[in-house]
Amino acid sequence: MASASCSSLTPHGSVPPTPLPADLMVPCPAPSKPAGDTKEDMAVTVKVVLDEYGLCAGRLFELQDELLQRGARGAQ
Repeated sequence: MASASCSSLTPHGSVPPTPLPADLMVPCPAPSKPAGDTKEDMAVTVKVVLDEYGLCAGRLFELQDELLQRGARGAQ
């Protein structure tokens, strides 16, 4: 009778993937809401949301770059 533990072994030459960097896996925050109804409140909120978008877009670019590099290394 074969042991069940043998089926969990990885094949020779197969290495489990390394985890992605934790800083690239941080979810983007929900967009900020205006603190009030004045034009100044809205202007501040637009600036904050644009800053949040920039951080999130940068993180997505870095994540895509990391995945593309891993794909290129795996194809070699």
